[in-house]
Amino acid sequence: MSSTKQRGKAEQIIADFSQHTFEAADDFYFDAADDVIFYNPNQLHTPRGLMSLLHEVAHAELAHFDYRSDLELFAMETQAWNKTRELAIERDIACSDHYIEQCLASYSRWIDARSTCPVCTNFSLQTDSTTYHCFSCKTRWHIQESADMRVRRVRLN
Repeated sequence: MSSTKQRGKAEQIIADFSQHTFEAADDFYFDAADDVIFYNPNQLHTPRGLMSLLHEVAHAELAHFDYRSDLELFAMETQAWNKTRELAIERDIACSDHYIEQCLASYSRWIDARSTCPVCTNFSLQTDSTTYHCFSCKTRWHIQESADMRVRRVRLN
């Protein structure tokens, strides 16, 4: 598909979901608080750019506004990628399962890094939005609340 045709598909996606606000940005993400879908206009001519746009639309359409745990966030990401596949098929847009698997794997690694005990490396239980507890060595630690991919663990005991 030519880049002009892909940009046309991106414009059609934005028109089809005009109930949401779309704003150009450096990255693709959905701001649930303000119902704004941010997208990188420089990537809309690529298949991954179109998939990323559809993925953020999927979050908006699925009303993904809040999550209480890392695993709930992972479930929302999985749901959004499944919806992305549906939206791509409806619009005759190529959908790369390999790309989706890479994206989901990055969340899996992020969860693993946050939930691995800093003392004994046991996979541990998240007890609230920012705290984990290790059943093996009883260590507790805080993580930052942000869902960005940087992981910083602060031991509590």
